[in-house]
Amino acid sequence: MEKKDKIYVKIELNKNEIKENHKDKTKYLIILIIIIIIYFAIVISTEITYREKLYKNSIKIQEKIRKKHDKDSAFYKCFQFFSDAIIIICFTLFVIIYLFFPLSSSFLVFQSANFANYIVNLFKIIYRSPRPYWESTILDTTCETGYGNPSGHSLVSVSFFFVMAHIYTNFNFFRKTNKGKFLRIIIFFFFICLAYLIVISRLLLSAHSMNQIIYGSLLGIGVYFLEIYILSYHTYSSEEFIQHMTKIRNVIIYMILYVSMLVLLVIIYFSVEDNKRIERLINKNVYNGIKCNLKKKFELLKLDGFTKALTINSLIGGYLGIVLLIHFLKKLNFSLEYVNIFNRSSPKRWLIRLPILILSGIFFILYIAIPKSSPISIIVIFKFALAFFLTGFGIYFPGIFICIYCNFGNENIKKIE
Repeated sequence: MEKKDKIYVKIELNKNEIKENHKDKTKYLIILIIIIIIYFAIVISTEITYREKLYKNSIKIQEKIRKKHDKDSAFYKCFQFFSDAIIIICFTLFVIIYLFFPLSSSFLVFQSANFANYIVNLFKIIYRSPRPYWESTILDTTCETGYGNPSGHSLVSVSFFFVMAHIYTNFNFFRKTNKGKFLRIIIFFFFICLAYLIVISRLLLSAHSMNQIIYGSLLGIGVYFLEIYILSYHTYSSEEFIQHMTKIRNVIIYMILYVSMLVLLVIIYFSVEDNKRIERLINKNVYNGIKCNLKKKFELLKLDGFTKALTINSLIGGYLGIVLLIHFLKKLNFSLEYVNIFNRSSPKRWLIRLPILILSGIFFILYIAIPKSSPISIIVIFKFALAFFLTGFGIYFPGIFICIYCNFGNENIKKIE
């Protein structure tokens, strides 16, 4: 056989091997998708079987605990601290991922948090279930006005911290060395403990019942598996991530998915009414001047769930931001090989890049600046929908684009002459 023929045969064998590997990966992915669909179906369908019993038992247990501890005791303050800390902790951990980890990893975490928040608030509108302290005259350790099932803190903290633990240990050191494997177990254990401290705090504060935190936690685990094992952006090379995010077919699929989620939210919001029994109940037991001051209308019942679920707009903005980032870098003839790790650079460039990336989320000021007393239409459109969209768009397009264009990022990203 001639040399050219040998080379041709070798190339054909490599092509066949790649095709076989692709088929195997596709089969594996399909199996995983089916498993996760079955998991969600079981979790959602079985929730009703334990809802009422656990809810009633929770109130009895919470009332016993309340009789033993004063409202302002160290016991309740401790768990209130863990309950309140979730926003600061999640924000801090995301900033670390955003500044120092690959673009694919930060977007996975960003998507996970927004997707989890969307699911929990959509379900709250559907179920319209009360919180335990709404139905008790002595449970006065918290004051929250959105519906209770499932627990948002439980769903978001479990999914977010599980994903975070996975991302933080997504290095060869944690997989191939004994020390790394041991350290990986410790890191996962730490994040699991942190997640469930927050989950338990919601129960002890009477913000949620046992069925609500269990349901939230199980849904959170499902979101974790969906993000890590199905979408799994964190495993992509720079080339794979860019191709995946900008492929026309994928852009169409993602935009249809995100917009459909937004439309579904609007349809469900307008197709259901607030639970009148619960509305009368909380007006009698909660907003009577003893437990809570009456909050603004947009923070009440199903409207509270609707406005919070509009974080799906952050996901739309973030995805469009990445697509436009890659589009303009291509148009300006930048090499894209290192875009996924644009933040790996010298300390000097890192110091210049830091304020630019932090300021790229400046659009969130809309959420902070618009008064809570504004008309509902202004609050929904500008304080939530537009603020979330522009924030997601801002952190994944202008900030990163400026850093790359002005050569403040990875030194290997250069214009192709």
